[in-house]
Amino acid sequence: MPTSTKNVNIIVMGKTGAGKSTLINAVIEKNVAPTGMGQAITRQNKIYTQRKNVPIGYANGNFYGVIKCQLSMYDTVGLEVDSAITDNTLAETSKHIANIRKQPGSDNITLVWFCINENAKRFESYEIELIRKLSIEYEVPFMIVLTQSLSQKEGALEKQIRSTMPDVLLRKVMAEKYSLANGITIPSSGVKELLKTTLTDYSRCKIRVLENKLIQLDEDRKKRIEKIKSNGNHCIKKHVSSASKIGLIPVGCVPFVYGICIDMISELNSLAGLKGEKGLATELFPSIIAGLVFTPLMAVPLLSSLTAQAYIESVGEEYLKVLLTIINRSTDKELKNNALMKKRIEEELSHMKK
Repeated sequence: MPTSTKNVNIIVMGKTGAGKSTLINAVIEKNVAPTGMGQAITRQNKIYTQRKNVPIGYANGNFYGVIKCQLSMYDTVGLEVDSAITDNTLAETSKHIANIRKQPGSDNITLVWFCINENAKRFESYEIELIRKLSIEYEVPFMIVLTQSLSQKEGALEKQIRSTMPDVLLRKVMAEKYSLANGITIPSSGVKELLKTTLTDYSRCKIRVLENKLIQLDEDRKKRIEKIKSNGNHCIKKHVSSASKIGLIPVGCVPFVYGICIDMISELNSLAGLKGEKGLATELFPSIIAGLVFTPLMAVPLLSSLTAQAYIESVGEEYLKVLLTIINRSTDKELKNNALMKKRIEEELSHMKK
C-alpha cells in the first residue's frame, strides 16, 4: 500500500452550468464551492484543497489499496460568460499550471476535468479545439466528465465525443442525487470512480499528450518549411526580375548583380526567421559564391539580362535548399543565434560543394 502523499492538482473547466462546482463539492465532500441552476455563479477562479485517501482497489466490497493525496481543485469561471472573462480564465489557468510545476516532487499529478452537461445538445466545436489546443500547450492530460448523467447508457452526446476525441478519457458522473418528477430519486454516482481513474490512468494519459505534442510539432514544422519554401521561391522570382534592367554591358555591372543577390539572401534569411538578416547575408556571401557557383561572375566578359537572371536564380535556389536543410534540424531558439546559424550554413555550403 503506498504511503507517500501525492500532490494532485485538478483543474475543473467547462461552460457555465456544466456542474463544475457541484462536482468539486462532491469530491471535497463539503459545500465549499457555490452552485446554481445554470447561472454564472463562479465569478473568479478559486482553489479548494483537502487531504484525501483515495481507494484504488476493491475486493468483496472492501478496498485494499489507497493513494494518499494532497488534493487541490481549481474551480474556473464558465468559459463562455464573455470573451474577456474567458481570456482571463485561460491566462490565470496557465499561470496556475506554471506555479504547480515549481512544486518539488516528480510524481505530482496535474490534470484537467473538462465538464460537459450530458443534457447539452452537442459537443461544441470551440470545446473540441480548446481541449486539443490546451492539452498540447499546457502539456496536461484532459479528461472529459459528463455531468448529470442519469443513465450509464451511451447517449448521442457521448457517441459524438468518443467519435471526435477517441484518445481522451471520458467518465460519467452524477455528482449529487437527483429527484425526478415522478418522485424517483437517482442516487449520486461515478465521483469515486472518476477520482480513482484520474490517479491510476494519469501516466498513460500524460504519455499520450506528449506523443500528440510531438506529432503536432512535427506537423507544424512541415507546414512552416512548406511556407518558407513557397515564399522563398516567390522572393527569388522577384529578385530575378530585377536583373531584367541589365543589358549587354561589361563586368562593371557585377556589383549590381551581387547587390541583388545579397538583398535576396537577406530576404530569404528573414523568411526563415534568422536574426540580423542583411548583416548575415553580407558575411555569408563569399561562402555562398564559393559554395554554390561554379563559374565566378567576374570571369564572364559580358553580361546580358538573361545571364544575370540565370545567375541570381541559381544562387537563390541553391541557397534556399541550404536554408531549408538548416531549418529542418534547428530549433526556434537556435535560429536566433547568428553565430550558430552562420556556422551551420557555412558547413552546409561546404558540404554541398563537395
